[in-house]
Amino acid sequence: MDNNYRPCINNPLYIYRQSISKESEFFKYNISYPILIPFATYFNTSFYNIEIINRINQTIYNDIMKYKNEIKRQSKEYEKEYINVLSKSKEEYIKYQYELIVDYKVTYNRNHTISIPIQKYEFTGGAHGMTYLDSYNYDLRDGKRLKLSDMFKKGIDYKKIVDTFIKENINKNKELYFQDEGKFTGISDNQQFYIENDGLVVYFSLYEIAPYYVGIPKFKLTFNEFGKYFNNKYICKS
Repeated sequence: MDNNYRPCINNPLYIYRQSISKESEFFKYNISYPILIPFATYFNTSFYNIEIINRINQTIYNDIMKYKNEIKRQSKEYEKEYINVLSKSKEEYIKYQYELIVDYKVTYNRNHTISIPIQKYEFTGGAHGMTYLDSYNYDLRDGKRLKLSDMFKKGIDYKKIVDTFIKENINKNKELYFQDEGKFTGISDNQQFYIENDGLVVYFSLYEIAPYYVGIPKFKLTFNEFGKYFNNKYICKS
């Protein structure tokens, strides 16, 4: 790894797990989300501005509640249809209970950088549910939400590096990925990723580059192998 990397220092933050759940005949949810709380001695210091931390907390909360309310809205529509139409039909219809499960992990929490992938599972009828992964990667000093491009040094053709790595891995397991329509052609400008203590994980949505049974495709660029390309403002050496 590049010798210019700083030693890792854990962020002076407490991550509080907030959980809410509710169940009714047509909809149930179980949601856990993080609340970032700086240690008291670091409130509004050169380390962290509490307003910035609160904005991050609010963004995560608002996104989750918006998602929950949308599934709730859909369940209400289905409830009306079931009560007024489907239950009165001569044909037999399965009675569904819509479901939402949200959970998270803090995968990186060092040197003023935090990475929190949040997994959302929804079931709204049909053969199976759907799982989505959203990552919240932040510079805690200024509240900047980090993009994949931020994780690489300036002047580095990061797309070429990441594309080559992913294509090499796909070629090792071609049977798991689409080879014609829907095949991987390159990462996007807003490519999804999260940070772990030993590397960057680039990932894709269900059905984006592989069949459903593969799950969420993930590709880790380890710091040991790709460290010379990474921006040491956000990445530290263990």
